[in-house]
Amino acid sequence: MKEKTKPNLRKYSLVLILIGMIAICSILSENFLTPTNLTNVLKQVSIVTICAFAQAMIIISGEIDLSIGFLAGMAGTFACIMYIATGNLFLAFTFGVLLGAAVGAVNGLFVAYFKLPSFIVTLAMQTICFGAISLYTGGQNIYKIGNFKVLGQSKLFGFLPVTVLFMIIMLIITHTVLKYTKFGRYLYAIGGNSDAANAAGVQVCKVKWAIFIVSGMFAAIAGMVMMGRLNAGIPSEGGGYETDAITAAVIGGTSFSGGAGTAFGTFLGSVIIGVLNNIMNLLGVDSYLQMIIKGSIIIFAVLADYFSKNQKSGIKIMASTSDVKKSENK
Repeated sequence: MKEKTKPNLRKYSLVLILIGMIAICSILSENFLTPTNLTNVLKQVSIVTICAFAQAMIIISGEIDLSIGFLAGMAGTFACIMYIATGNLFLAFTFGVLLGAAVGAVNGLFVAYFKLPSFIVTLAMQTICFGAISLYTGGQNIYKIGNFKVLGQSKLFGFLPVTVLFMIIMLIITHTVLKYTKFGRYLYAIGGNSDAANAAGVQVCKVKWAIFIVSGMFAAIAGMVMMGRLNAGIPSEGGGYETDAITAAVIGGTSFSGGAGTAFGTFLGSVIIGVLNNIMNLLGVDSYLQMIIKGSIIIFAVLADYFSKNQKSGIKIMASTSDVKKSENK
């Protein structure tokens, strides 16, 4: 019975942590459990969560994407500019997604085919994205974006914020890709052991290139939703989203060494961070202290993943040693 209970506890640990946090937060602040505040929490985490889905898939493949934040800011702002010029929301949205895909394709090209470290490539792309949009706009924000704001401020059926709807759609897409497609299985295989995946016939370079394109598209969508919510094109707003996305993915169970992670876990990790941010704001915790807490959470999450990996490796070694001894006795 104990052996069956442990996996179940691990599987639902994030849910239990979130329930515990909600219970504690409701005691600390009477305003926490109000419908308005809970809706605000979901709206606040929606954009980061979309970025986190992209980051999770990249990390599962054994890479990382540090350009997500400023790519979101650039694509979102350029989409605003396109909408102002054409008045066509669909065209502006499509342009933003294609722009994100193009940037992701460049990232993937250098990482997958030129074998450059994804950390360096995407860090450089982060600077390029911010520089490009700042050069085009002269360092100015874009205001009077008209109906573009519906991407971040409207409600469906009068109660469901469109930002939350986008988050739900991206959750479904990510979950489907990771669990029900060959592409998702290839990501796990490559992240677990790239050489073994290549030997098994997986086209590692193509898959890695493709996942960076997907990441760029996700970042662009997050950026357009963000600009709609802000009712302005503000490129600098994307800065820092890559860190929040990494935090959400890692807390959600995505392993930094690759090969492990889920869409639902990433979603829960993002909500946990959102609840933590919300209660700290309600309690008036200093913003600098909040940064320290977030950074500490990342370190502890990575440590937990490290010890978990070591424990599993130790179990496998012990099992294989036991098998060898049994064969020797025979």
